[in-house]
Amino acid sequence: MRKVILGLGISLDGYIARKNGAIDWLSMDWDYDWTAFFKTVDAVLMGRKSWDAALEMQPERKSKSKASNPYVGMETYIFSKTLNRSGVDGVKVISGDLKEFIETLKARDGKNIWLSGGGELAKSFLDEDLVDEIYLGVTPLLLGSGLPLFPELIREIPLRFVSCNVYKHKKEDNAMLELIYEVKR
Repeated sequence: MRKVILGLGISLDGYIARKNGAIDWLSMDWDYDWTAFFKTVDAVLMGRKSWDAALEMQPERKSKSKASNPYVGMETYIFSKTLNRSGVDGVKVISGDLKEFIETLKARDGKNIWLSGGGELAKSFLDEDLVDEIYLGVTPLLLGSGLPLFPELIREIPLRFVSCNVYKHKKEDNAMLELIYEVKR
């Protein structure tokens, strides 16, 4: 069966964005092999705010009507209570029962499923016991405040350590840690 992998970049103090939602501090300049990770997933899930941030990061984007899917080749699902449609071909908006949708998606043939953000959606997935693995890219930065990766959860969630990898920065003398955990059941 497919796994749901919560995979995000976070600051060392546990934030996924600034208070205003900005992720300008996240860098792609690590020697991390995104291609290898993308070969293991064929679906991406995110909340509406994360979807808006992904669209904003497109350099060619001038308006929402000209937006394209930044996750080409992956089934892309946006979880929202306010959007009716994504405005982008092939990107589906989900507003129904979270658990039922994920159980159906996991039962289908395919690769793993990437839960890419944000914190509120990650909390909902964790509260419903829908996350199988957690991949955290811990950046060497203390934001001091912002949007936490794990807003207050309704229960403890035991994890099993899988691995830790170090990725050097391409332009500075610095490193990011990738921590990988499996949810214990």
